[in-house]
Amino acid sequence: MRLDLAGKAVLVTGAASGIGLACVQAFLAEGARVGALDRAPVPTLADGLLAVHADVTDEGSVAAAIDAVAARFGGIDVVVGCAGISGPVGTPVAETSAADFAELMAVNVTGQFLLVKHAAPWLTASNGSVVLLASDSAFTSAPGMVPYCASKGAVVAMTRALAVDLPGVRVNCVCPSVVDTPMARGDLGEVLDDPAFPVQAPEEVAWQVLHLASARSRTVNGQAVLADFGVSARSGFPA
Repeated sequence: MRLDLAGKAVLVTGAASGIGLACVQAFLAEGARVGALDRAPVPTLADGLLAVHADVTDEGSVAAAIDAVAARFGGIDVVVGCAGISGPVGTPVAETSAADFAELMAVNVTGQFLLVKHAAPWLTASNGSVVLLASDSAFTSAPGMVPYCASKGAVVAMTRALAVDLPGVRVNCVCPSVVDTPMARGDLGEVLDDPAFPVQAPEEVAWQVLHLASARSRTVNGQAVLADFGVSARSGFPA
């Protein structure tokens, strides 16, 4: 399928590894020009890549990074918010500190808000699109996941609100189940290698992002695309 992303100016946060890096690589492969934002160094991949150091929790840092990308490419057509942390996974709510909760919300929610806020003028001018990374944890949960689930639920709600608030700009989010990234490996370890446990690759998420970012999905707006192998569709009823 032709996605017609060649020449588009794309900005990706969380671009140094995991899903963010997979998105950068996928957009570059389609011929897009990519601004890659992260606190960590971004690998040098192609001439069409502009790596920018940015902290998504710091408004000045986000604004400056977006200005740098827009100045380099003459505008912005697509923004993809991949920056995120998992927080205190496996910690009961009674043992979760307010500081840990606040840190997670700052990255996973405020970071997405600041990204769209400062990119909005450019996206409005280009009739652009936004794709945010949420999670199936916005819809289902496991013990010890309260902060993470709350943050991803907020991203889903914010996606819908942004789609209403930004006429002419499409805003959607992708909600994958467990993805084999360094962060997930750190949290879950060898369970990711269990054949009975469905795990997806970062590249699979990136293809969903690319389709939502492209004009091929122009009718899709304000939606949370749940990609969990159908697990959440199955009833727990013992039959």
